[in-house]
This record gives sequence, C-alpha cells and structure tokens, in this order.
Amino acid sequence: MPTATVGGVVIALFSLPVLSLASSGLQGETVIALQWLCVSVIVGLVLFVEGESLASIGFRRPAWIDLGYLFGTTVVALTIFVVAGPLLQEVGLPTDEGATGIGAETSFAVSIVAALTIGVVEEILYRGYAIERVLDYSNSPLVAGGISWLGFTLAHAVVWPLGNLVQVAAVTALFTVVYLRRRTLFPVVGAHVLIWVLPVFEQFFG
Repeated sequence: MPTATVGGVVIALFSLPVLSLASSGLQGETVIALQWLCVSVIVGLVLFVEGESLASIGFRRPAWIDLGYLFGTTVVALTIFVVAGPLLQEVGLPTDEGATGIGAETSFAVSIVAALTIGVVEEILYRGYAIERVLDYSNSPLVAGGISWLGFTLAHAVVWPLGNLVQVAAVTALFTVVYLRRRTLFPVVGAHVLIWVLPVFEQFFG
C-alpha cells in the first residue's frame, strides 16, 4: 500500500476520535467545521495524490434497491438502539441515553447540521475510504470490513460507556455488511443521517 494511502487510512480511522478528545469545550459549529475538514483532507488525497475518482471511495450511483436498503438499515439500527439499551442495563453494562443525541444546548438548526455532518462524514471516512482502500490491497472483504468495524467501534470508546459501545458495534457491523453488499455510500449515509436526525426532531418537537 502506498505511503499516502496508509496515511489516508490512518486519518480515516483515527482523526475523529482524536478530534473528540481535543474538541472538549469547543462550540458545536467549530466541531462541525473540523469534521468536514477531515473529509476534505481525504477527498483531496483521493483526487490529487492518489489520482483516483470519488467513485473509488463509494460515491457510486445507487440503484432503486438501495432505497430499500436505506430504510431497512435505518429500522434495524433504530431497533438495536431502542431494544438493546434496557437489555444491556439489565446485565449491568452502563449506558448513557444522552450519548446517542446531539445535545440539548445547541439550537435546532445546529443540531440538524450536526446530525447531517455525523452521518456523511463518518460514512465517507470509515465505510467509503477505509473499506475501499484496505479492500484494494487486501482483496479481502472480511479484512477490510473488520478493520473499519473495529476502528469505528473503538473511535466511540473515547466518549461512550461500554453498553453504548455494544450497541455501536452491532450497528456498525450492520452498516459494514450493507456497504460491502452494495458498494455505494447512499444507503449507509442515508440510514446514518436518519438515526441522528430523528432523535433531533424528537428532542425539539416530541
């Protein structure tokens, strides 16, 4: 794997947890801007260093079936978060209901932008770039998906308790399988955005 691509995979897997640790106390708008900066670095690397197209990191035209994958993935992911929480608490694993929300201190507009940002940025980094590049050089969906799954799950360990991490691990496995099945960001970005946007509407209008 070329050095630049190794660097890109490292950025894709570790930039967001590092940002989470470093951004304590920053305004929501600043954190959003920094998240988009991470994606901009990856996009610039793809286009101007690797000389590849955006299609090489999952920006591929979806088929109609991907709409079904989007809504099906959303339903399953939300079910995991809703059903697993009480079960995990019953077995003694700590969970934080606030960990799956944006935060009550932000405005509705900022919360929506944050939800959109999380869904788009995380999927481009972890599913689009990380999976595709590891897959290019390993020829193993299991290796590529496993590295992305592990990186994404551990990235949330910096701020979320163990019970929430179990939920994240399950949902991440779902997103990883869907992406490897479809190889387009459309269903996973759509589902990821929805599972963040819907709680925002419930928070402000529920």
